[in-house]
Amino acid sequence: MEIKVSKKKGVIIMAIEGEIIVDTAMEMQYCFDDLLSKDERNYVIDMSAVEHVDSSGLAAFVRLFKRVRFGKGDVKLCALRHDVLKLFRITRLDKVFDIFNDCSEALASF
Repeated sequence: MEIKVSKKKGVIIMAIEGEIIVDTAMEMQYCFDDLLSKDERNYVIDMSAVEHVDSSGLAAFVRLFKRVRFGKGDVKLCALRHDVLKLFRITRLDKVFDIFNDCSEALASF
């Protein structure tokens, strides 16, 4: 898994590539922790290159969401592939996260 982080209009944009599974979910969590320690509160997560997410990956997203919302921020997901979007729908996390077709839509929603 590879994570690229940039910032635009005060919003962190994280582009994630690969699989978010047990081994890589912790790496993603460390990245979230680092950004949160720098008081970053608004996130757009570009998942266009995410091939698969397992339960540990979902848990990492939920932890980020809870911590960010506590700090009065928000997390928005964009460009989910069909299978990943299906997983978010099955787990009803599509009711928790705002999900957009592309990053520009997600960024404009802030």
